Amino acid sequence: MSAKPTIVTNPLTNRGTAFTEEERRRLGLIGRFPSAVETLDQQATRAYAQLTAQPTNLEKYVFLDQLHNRNEILYYRVLADHLSELLPIVYDPTVGEAIKKWSRDYRRSRAVYLSVDRIEDVRPSLEGLGLGPDDVDLLVVSDAEEILGIGDWGVNGTDISVGKLAVYTAAAGIHPERAIAVNLDCGTDNEALLNDPAYLGNRHARVRGERFDALIDEYLSVAAELFPARCSTSRTSARPTRAESCWPTGRSTASSTTTCRAPVRSSSPRWSPA
Repeated sequence: MSAKPTIVTNPLTNRGTAFTEEERRRLGLIGRFPSAVETLDQQATRAYAQLTAQPTNLEKYVFLDQLHNRNEILYYRVLADHLSELLPIVYDPTVGEAIKKWSRDYRRSRAVYLSVDRIEDVRPSLEGLGLGPDDVDLLVVSDAEEILGIGDWGVNGTDISVGKLAVYTAAAGIHPERAIAVNLDCGTDNEALLNDPAYLGNRHARVRGERFDALIDEYLSVAAELFPARCSTSRTSARPTRAESCWPTGRSTASSTTTCRAPVRSSSPRWSPA
């Protein structure tokens, strides 16, 4: 089968069966979907029924993750409509189970990965997103050394940042296209991960001290330059670091859940899945 049009493969623009007949003709989507044209309400009803049919919370997490990767409008509609019920699925405690299996169950990258072994790549990694100073409202960054009380999970901890961004979107209306999840891969002291052939992160002990501080400094410097006056949430290690963890206030981080906020400009209206 020929390649699908970008509007279908991009989860931010894919509407699935909600594309109208006129849109299907105009966008070259004839024959790509069943004949029925559904409303978002109808799609959400079906997706929620499929979700509740999953036998375990972890399988519900995987179902939502796959929906997130396929159709973000529908994903956030389901999440927003059932937020109190689904918060324990997309975030703590179920995300902790998913993190433990992240490398083995890897499906799609939803973050920026910055390695302590290649600090020089921080700038091109963030610049490569192609986002301007007014295009970003929120960044969530983690080095995953001590998250949710489950310990050090290295690059597997990426989903803690992704999950937190999902909550900000569903509950606070942050546009998903204006938010960035960041993983700081500093290695891991989790021997089970280091010995796991499927592990996707740096295969060495966790780096601390000056090299770690240099990564934090570079990330904060580049992020503050590219995305000034944005809101930055840090989920880092439980050990103190000399690096400043937010701008423009310059507070330092010394806990595993430090949130630093800068004003989000009024030009960024509340987003809702519709």
